[in-house]
Amino acid sequence: MSIPRPLYQEVRNYIEDLISRPSSLTNEQVHQCTEELKAYYRESLRNVTVDPLNFMERVELDELYTDLSIIDRSSKRSKTTLTYDDLLANYGNGNHSKRLLIQGEGGVGKTTLCAKIAWDWCQGRILQDLDMVLLIPLRRFKNENSIGGIVKRYLSDANTAKTRQIDNYILTNQSRVFIIFDGFDEFQRKLSGKSRNCVIRILRIKQYRSCKVIVTTRPWRTDEFMMNRNLVDAYTFLSVEGFTRMSLSDYIRRFFRSREDNLAENLICFIEENDVIQSNMAPFPINCAMLCLMWNDFSEDRRREMQNLLTFSKFFGEMISFLKEHYASKLCENLQTPNIIAQLKKAGKAIQEISEIALKGLFDRNLSFPEEHFSECHDAMETCCRVGVLTIERDVFTRERRRDNNISTLVASTVSFPHKLFQECIAGVYIEYLFANDRANYVKVKNKLLSRPEEFRYVIYFISASVSKIGLDMINGLINCATNDFNHFSLEKDEDGKRDFCVDVAFECHTEEATIAVGERWDSYTLSFCSSEHTMSGVGFIMRFNNVIKDLLLYLRSLHNFPEQSSMDLAGWVCVMPYLSKFTLVCPYLLDSFLLAAAASAPSCQVECITINGKPLRELLRDSQGGTEVYI
Repeated sequence: MSIPRPLYQEVRNYIEDLISRPSSLTNEQVHQCTEELKAYYRESLRNVTVDPLNFMERVELDELYTDLSIIDRSSKRSKTTLTYDDLLANYGNGNHSKRLLIQGEGGVGKTTLCAKIAWDWCQGRILQDLDMVLLIPLRRFKNENSIGGIVKRYLSDANTAKTRQIDNYILTNQSRVFIIFDGFDEFQRKLSGKSRNCVIRILRIKQYRSCKVIVTTRPWRTDEFMMNRNLVDAYTFLSVEGFTRMSLSDYIRRFFRSREDNLAENLICFIEENDVIQSNMAPFPINCAMLCLMWNDFSEDRRREMQNLLTFSKFFGEMISFLKEHYASKLCENLQTPNIIAQLKKAGKAIQEISEIALKGLFDRNLSFPEEHFSECHDAMETCCRVGVLTIERDVFTRERRRDNNISTLVASTVSFPHKLFQECIAGVYIEYLFANDRANYVKVKNKLLSRPEEFRYVIYFISASVSKIGLDMINGLINCATNDFNHFSLEKDEDGKRDFCVDVAFECHTEEATIAVGERWDSYTLSFCSSEHTMSGVGFIMRFNNVIKDLLLYLRSLHNFPEQSSMDLAGWVCVMPYLSKFTLVCPYLLDSFLLAAAASAPSCQVECITINGKPLRELLRDSQGGTEVYI
């Protein structure tokens, strides 16, 4: 008697599936995986490097970690500020989504926040009902076919758990697994429904739907989530905004905790007196760490010169110069000027030689490279590692990884930039070279930058600040790409932030020609609470050099967002602006310092009409009772 072919095929498929199905992890194996994950985090996350020139000098994460400002942006009506404890207390508790998308600019602290979560779990402080907290830096795992394969790289060679067993355990125990994807903006693959990549499938909720998931990214890649209604409903959208004024001071005091002098308090005072640094740079942990390093190393005269670091690009350029100087001084036993200059030139030449690789990597969304990529400039790569703008990591492949991934070599070396901002800065060096020597290829690169300006924001900043002619070229390119009418501007017409972006680039360029190129495009301007303080600084800078802007409208949630000195400067600055005829401020809460500064500047005020929350300034000052805060 023959068996019907459909039934035969069904039985055969069942038997093959049964044979190939991985056995489940035993309780002992799960416990071993949990303990080995925690051991891996204890070893890899315990210490953080604060000095890019000395990777051996590390500080315990607990000693230096400082709370960041986290904003819940899911509600269109209000923005809620969260602490680290709030984030963990509310996350996935039934009232909030199990999935978080945390956005933030480069260097604002996203990676450190993720490391803090994994560190606290392995220390037994949080999330102890979970068997696995998986911290996955996406820049390192571009081609893994499964989460189990990534987990295996964290476990010891003696661990008998197989990749498919781990995958199967996660699939059947999703409530006991927490996945943290750090750096989606550094991940090459798009959030496409056609992708079979395990990371993309998890992010699109096609796989491990019940797992708790966090993904971090720079703002420009949030659009891929926002354009998908299902993902908008599934994710809670948060924003990391760096240090608050209080946590900034706390971080600096922690950094200088071993010093008995007043260096920490002197730096805090310096930052508070410099509004641009306080508002635009110091809140970013990476910038604050470098400020501390430079403040510790610089002479008194050099510290005073730091007052001139008014833009992000100038600050970062000073940071790179500091790294090169530190590198040169370490190598020169004889600190004579010719020796130092020779080493500085060597460091600069090395950075020039790797700059093309840096740019190509940015275009490919690739921040880590096999050492072979630097075969034609290997000496330059090694020099850059010593300078501190590159790092190299040796990875030993286990027998299972070599078999599963068809790898013949035992050890592989991966070269990375310590932070994406370093890669963006160095990529700018190659663009400057093209501008001076190869205009045809420069134009091609420029068009690529302008086609994805948000993604390449910092590259555009760096090159605009370094070469003023490039800055003008970028500004004109941005203006030509903009679709809104620059002469009849309203907030609704600038949904993509094109106009604010032009202001930002002009501010970084920091030349009169750049401000005129942007300022002559309109006779009125609106700044909303969506505009960054960087953009606000840019508008103020532009208005110093042109007489075009007659009408300025400013929306603020509260002047509490401003340092007190900044609110006083805003009042004084508006009142004496020579060409401004109308200024309108909409802000529910006004600090008394703002009103006092406005009153002091009123006798010399050249603005015809100043209106605050619908009231003329003169009437507002008359009604003020002189308290610490006036509510309109």
